[in-house]
Amino acid sequence: MTATASTEKVSANRKQIMVAWKPADAATAQLVDLGQPQGASALMLPIKDYHHFTAQTLASLLVGAGVIAFSIYAGTSAAGATPTAVKTHAVGSAPDAQGDSLFLECSVQDIHEVLPAATHVGVWLDCANNDDETSITFTCERPRFPVAGLTADYIVA
Repeated sequence: MTATASTEKVSANRKQIMVAWKPADAATAQLVDLGQPQGASALMLPIKDYHHFTAQTLASLLVGAGVIAFSIYAGTSAAGATPTAVKTHAVGSAPDAQGDSLFLECSVQDIHEVLPAATHVGVWLDCANNDDETSITFTCERPRFPVAGLTADYIVA
């Protein structure tokens, strides 16, 4: 029997997004499309309702040497205008095997320190090969107004 009480303590205090990512051009690092659904113009997420952000990438299918650049970026629009690095991973650990992961976090204060006009946050990532694929989990934490259901199911139609 499953629990009958509906408890949403964690999910009311963080929004979590998970996307599969395959870079379009391995020669150029790029903003990961965090928008739901992907393919719209919203590459970055608004920062106005949260205090803390985390990003984790997991190598899921590698043809090349995996992730070679991984950062949390700030911008001045959902489309990624004025992309500016907030936190950058050293990637010295050679994440070149399936299942390897890298993690970053930042606060809204970190974001405004590097880009005072920032309104959005996102992930900048590059892989060694066009056919390398990663999964990215991005969380927006410590919401200004916790509510149930911040993390939603997303099913591609």
